[in-house]
Amino acid sequence: MRNGFICKVYGIIGYQIILTSIVVILALLNKTLQSFMLHSITTYYICFLISLVCVILPLCAPELYRTVPTNYIILTIFTLSYSWIVATITCLYTPISVITALFLTFITVLTLTIYAWKTKSDFTVCGGTLFVALVLLIFCSIIYIFIPIPFLDLVITYGGLIIFCIYLIYDTQLLIGSGKFSFSEDDYILAAINIYLDIIILFLKIDSMITKCRALWIIIK
Repeated sequence: MRNGFICKVYGIIGYQIILTSIVVILALLNKTLQSFMLHSITTYYICFLISLVCVILPLCAPELYRTVPTNYIILTIFTLSYSWIVATITCLYTPISVITALFLTFITVLTLTIYAWKTKSDFTVCGGTLFVALVLLIFCSIIYIFIPIPFLDLVITYGGLIIFCIYLIYDTQLLIGSGKFSFSEDDYILAAINIYLDIIILFLKIDSMITKCRALWIIIK
Protein backbone atom coordinates (compact mmCIF):
# COMPACT_ATOMS: atom_id res chain seq x y z
CA MET A 1 0.00 0.00 0.00
CA ARG A 2 2.83 2.37 0.79
CA ASN A 3 4.38 1.81 -2.63
CA GLY A 4 1.05 2.66 -4.26
CA PHE A 5 0.86 5.83 -2.16
CA ILE A 6 4.40 6.83 -3.19
CA CYS A 7 3.67 6.26 -6.89
CA LYS A 8 0.47 8.28 -6.60
CA VAL A 9 2.28 11.23 -5.00
CA TYR A 10 5.05 11.25 -7.61
CA GLY A 11 2.41 11.05 -10.34
CA ILE A 12 0.69 14.15 -8.91
CA ILE A 13 4.06 15.96 -8.67
CA GLY A 14 4.68 15.09 -12.34
CA TYR A 15 1.29 16.63 -13.22
CA GLN A 16 2.19 19.79 -11.29
CA ILE A 17 5.59 20.13 -12.92
CA ILE A 18 4.06 19.68 -16.40
CA LEU A 19 1.54 22.45 -15.67
CA THR A 20 4.28 24.75 -14.39
CA SER A 21 6.52 23.97 -17.37
CA ILE A 22 3.71 24.85 -19.81
CA VAL A 23 3.09 28.21 -18.14
CA VAL A 24 6.83 29.02 -17.98
CA ILE A 25 7.42 28.04 -21.63
CA LEU A 26 4.44 30.13 -22.77
CA ALA A 27 5.80 33.11 -20.83
CA LEU A 28 9.29 32.73 -22.32
CA LEU A 29 8.04 32.29 -25.91
CA ASN A 30 5.19 34.81 -25.93
CA LYS A 31 6.57 38.34 -25.58
CA THR A 32 3.10 39.82 -25.02
CA LEU A 33 2.40 37.47 -22.12
CA GLN A 34 5.91 38.03 -20.78
CA SER A 35 5.44 41.80 -20.84
CA PHE A 36 2.07 41.49 -19.09
CA MET A 37 3.57 39.30 -16.36
CA LEU A 38 6.46 41.68 -15.72
CA HIS A 39 4.25 44.78 -15.58
CA SER A 40 1.18 43.38 -13.81
CA ILE A 41 2.32 43.31 -10.19
CA THR A 42 -1.32 43.07 -9.04
CA THR A 43 -1.80 39.72 -10.80
CA TYR A 44 1.44 38.47 -9.24
CA TYR A 45 0.25 39.27 -5.71
CA ILE A 46 -3.22 37.84 -6.37
CA CYS A 47 -1.61 34.55 -7.43
CA PHE A 48 0.62 34.71 -4.36
CA LEU A 49 -2.40 35.13 -2.05
CA ILE A 50 -4.29 32.30 -3.79
CA SER A 51 -1.33 29.91 -3.47
CA LEU A 52 -0.83 30.96 0.17
CA VAL A 53 -4.49 30.25 0.99
CA CYS A 54 -4.20 26.82 -0.66
CA VAL A 55 -1.14 26.02 1.47
CA ILE A 56 -2.80 27.20 4.71
CA LEU A 57 -6.06 25.31 4.02
CA PRO A 58 -4.83 21.95 5.41
CA LEU A 59 -4.24 23.61 8.79
CA CYS A 60 -7.80 24.94 8.94
CA ALA A 61 -9.73 22.23 7.12
CA PRO A 62 -7.59 19.11 6.51
CA GLU A 63 -10.59 17.15 5.21
CA LEU A 64 -10.63 19.33 2.05
CA TYR A 65 -7.33 17.77 0.94
CA ARG A 66 -8.76 14.28 1.51
CA THR A 67 -12.03 14.70 -0.40
CA VAL A 68 -12.19 13.88 -4.11
CA PRO A 69 -12.57 15.87 -6.40
CA THR A 70 -12.26 18.94 -4.12
CA ASN A 71 -8.63 18.15 -3.32
CA TYR A 72 -7.67 17.89 -7.00
CA ILE A 73 -9.44 21.17 -7.79
CA ILE A 74 -7.56 22.94 -4.98
CA LEU A 75 -4.32 21.32 -6.17
CA THR A 76 -4.83 22.59 -9.73
CA ILE A 77 -5.73 26.10 -8.57
CA PHE A 78 -2.64 26.18 -6.35
CA THR A 79 -0.36 24.85 -9.09
CA LEU A 80 -1.60 27.32 -11.73
CA SER A 81 -1.29 30.24 -9.30
CA TYR A 82 2.21 29.25 -8.25
CA SER A 83 3.15 28.57 -11.88
CA TRP A 84 2.29 32.19 -12.70
CA ILE A 85 4.62 33.33 -9.91
CA VAL A 86 7.42 31.06 -11.14
CA ALA A 87 6.94 32.17 -14.76
CA THR A 88 7.04 35.84 -13.75
CA ILE A 89 10.30 35.35 -11.84
CA THR A 90 11.77 33.23 -14.64
CA CYS A 91 11.13 36.05 -17.14
CA LEU A 92 13.71 38.12 -15.23
CA TYR A 93 16.47 35.63 -16.12
CA THR A 94 18.16 34.78 -19.42
CA PRO A 95 17.13 31.60 -21.29
CA ILE A 96 20.66 30.18 -20.80
CA SER A 97 20.51 30.58 -17.01
CA VAL A 98 17.01 29.05 -16.96
CA ILE A 99 18.12 25.98 -18.93
CA THR A 100 21.26 25.63 -16.79
CA ALA A 101 19.20 25.95 -13.59
CA LEU A 102 16.75 23.35 -14.90
CA PHE A 103 19.57 20.85 -15.50
CA LEU A 104 21.22 21.53 -12.12
CA THR A 105 17.86 21.27 -10.34
CA PHE A 106 17.22 17.86 -11.95
CA ILE A 107 20.63 16.59 -10.80
CA THR A 108 20.16 18.05 -7.31
CA VAL A 109 16.64 16.63 -6.84
CA LEU A 110 17.67 13.20 -8.15
CA THR A 111 20.73 13.09 -5.87
CA LEU A 112 18.86 14.24 -2.75
CA THR A 113 15.96 11.86 -3.42
CA ILE A 114 18.31 8.88 -3.74
CA TYR A 115 20.08 10.00 -0.55
CA ALA A 116 16.75 10.29 1.31
CA TRP A 117 15.86 6.73 0.28
CA LYS A 118 19.25 5.21 1.10
CA THR A 119 20.46 7.06 4.22
CA LYS A 120 19.99 5.61 7.69
CA SER A 121 19.78 9.12 9.18
CA ASP A 122 16.28 10.18 10.22
CA PHE A 123 15.56 13.71 8.93
CA THR A 124 11.87 13.54 9.89
CA VAL A 125 12.79 14.59 13.45
CA CYS A 126 14.21 17.89 12.10
CA GLY A 127 10.82 19.46 11.35
CA GLY A 128 11.01 22.02 14.15
CA THR A 129 14.55 23.09 13.30
CA LEU A 130 13.71 23.44 9.61
CA PHE A 131 10.62 25.50 10.43
CA VAL A 132 12.67 27.92 12.56
CA ALA A 133 15.26 28.22 9.76
CA LEU A 134 12.46 28.91 7.26
CA VAL A 135 10.95 31.62 9.48
CA LEU A 136 14.38 33.28 9.78
CA LEU A 137 14.76 33.13 6.00
CA ILE A 138 11.35 34.76 5.51
CA PHE A 139 12.27 37.42 8.11
CA CYS A 140 15.52 38.18 6.21
CA SER A 141 13.55 38.40 2.96
CA ILE A 142 11.16 40.96 4.49
CA ILE A 143 14.06 43.04 5.81
CA TYR A 144 15.73 42.89 2.37
CA ILE A 145 12.61 44.41 0.75
CA PHE A 146 13.07 47.58 2.83
CA ILE A 147 16.85 47.46 3.33
CA PRO A 148 18.50 45.89 0.24
CA ILE A 149 21.81 44.90 1.86
CA PRO A 150 23.96 42.71 -0.48
CA PHE A 151 24.91 40.42 2.42
CA LEU A 152 21.23 39.67 3.10
CA ASP A 153 20.74 38.84 -0.56
CA LEU A 154 23.51 36.22 -0.31
CA VAL A 155 22.00 34.81 2.90
CA ILE A 156 18.56 34.53 1.26
CA THR A 157 19.92 32.85 -1.89
CA TYR A 158 22.45 30.41 -0.44
CA GLY A 159 20.70 29.93 2.90
CA GLY A 160 17.45 29.19 1.08
CA LEU A 161 19.24 26.73 -1.18
CA ILE A 162 20.60 24.79 1.80
CA ILE A 163 17.30 24.87 3.72
CA PHE A 164 15.24 23.55 0.81
CA CYS A 165 17.79 20.85 0.00
CA ILE A 166 17.27 19.57 3.54
CA TYR A 167 13.50 20.09 3.24
CA LEU A 168 13.46 17.87 0.14
CA ILE A 169 15.17 15.07 2.08
CA TYR A 170 12.80 15.66 5.01
CA ASP A 171 9.63 15.56 2.87
CA THR A 172 10.86 12.56 0.88
CA GLN A 173 11.41 10.59 4.07
CA LEU A 174 7.95 11.61 5.30
CA LEU A 175 6.64 10.25 2.00
CA ILE A 176 8.41 6.91 2.05
CA GLY A 177 7.80 6.41 5.78
CA SER A 178 11.38 5.51 6.64
CA GLY A 179 11.64 7.74 9.72
CA LYS A 180 9.91 8.38 13.03
CA PHE A 181 7.23 10.51 11.36
CA SER A 182 5.48 10.04 8.01
CA PHE A 183 2.63 11.29 5.84
CA SER A 184 -0.69 9.53 6.22
CA GLU A 185 -1.76 7.69 3.07
CA ASP A 186 -4.78 10.02 2.94
CA ASP A 187 -2.47 13.04 2.65
CA TYR A 188 -1.25 12.41 -0.89
CA ILE A 189 -2.16 15.95 -2.02
CA LEU A 190 -0.34 17.55 0.91
CA ALA A 191 2.73 15.37 0.30
CA ALA A 192 2.74 16.28 -3.40
CA ILE A 193 2.44 20.02 -2.69
CA ASN A 194 5.30 19.91 -0.16
CA ILE A 195 7.72 18.13 -2.49
CA TYR A 196 6.61 20.22 -5.49
CA LEU A 197 7.37 23.40 -3.53
CA ASP A 198 10.78 22.03 -2.52
CA ILE A 199 11.66 21.34 -6.16
CA ILE A 200 10.37 24.64 -7.56
CA ILE A 201 12.00 26.79 -4.86
CA LEU A 202 15.28 24.93 -5.41
CA PHE A 203 14.99 25.75 -9.12
CA LEU A 204 14.43 29.46 -8.38
CA LYS A 205 17.31 29.58 -5.87
CA ILE A 206 19.68 27.85 -8.30
CA ASP A 207 18.61 30.21 -11.10
CA SER A 208 19.26 33.20 -8.83
CA MET A 209 22.65 31.78 -7.83
CA ILE A 210 23.67 31.29 -11.48
CA THR A 211 22.68 34.86 -12.34
CA LYS A 212 24.71 36.25 -9.42
CA CYS A 213 27.74 34.14 -10.37
CA ARG A 214 27.55 35.34 -13.98
CA ALA A 215 27.33 38.96 -12.84
CA LEU A 216 30.34 38.47 -10.57
CA TRP A 217 32.29 36.84 -13.40
CA ILE A 218 31.53 39.80 -15.70
CA ILE A 219 32.75 42.23 -13.02
CA ILE A 220 35.97 40.23 -12.49
CA LYS A 221 36.67 40.07 -16.23
